[in-house]
Amino acid sequence: MKLYSFASENLTNIWAGIGAGMWAVGESDNATFVKGRITKAARMPIGAFGILYCNETGSLTVPFVVYSKADTGRTETEVWSKAWVLPFFIKPLGNPRKQLTREHAQEILPSLKEKSFEKLFLVQGQFAFQATEVTDSDWAVLIQELAA
Repeated sequence: MKLYSFASENLTNIWAGIGAGMWAVGESDNATFVKGRITKAARMPIGAFGILYCNETGSLTVPFVVYSKADTGRTETEVWSKAWVLPFFIKPLGNPRKQLTREHAQEILPSLKEKSFEKLFLVQGQFAFQATEVTDSDWAVLIQELAA
């Protein structure tokens, strides 16, 4: 199955997004980068699965279901302390109280026996809206560990 991974610099931003039932990405001044990201965002389907990653804690948290297409013409200014772009609605399946560290993920996720964390979870900003393939077993473990 396809999984979209999105990173956040801290838990405060994750809590804000969960509370608002939406996610978005940071702005960029690089026109080529922005154009590519808009194209990828437009391809992310409603009903897709996603997961958030917190840079501050080095952990996966909050699996979710995508509830809307990314709004390519809108900048969200009311949810986070900075303006974020390409907002889309999500249905969180948990909250940031539950986290799965990279180290623990390495031990319990079947696909991480053969792949690096960075190949399974594209959590660098340049990979926003780019899905990876995870197994049903991986998703089951993520839900077991992180869903409410």
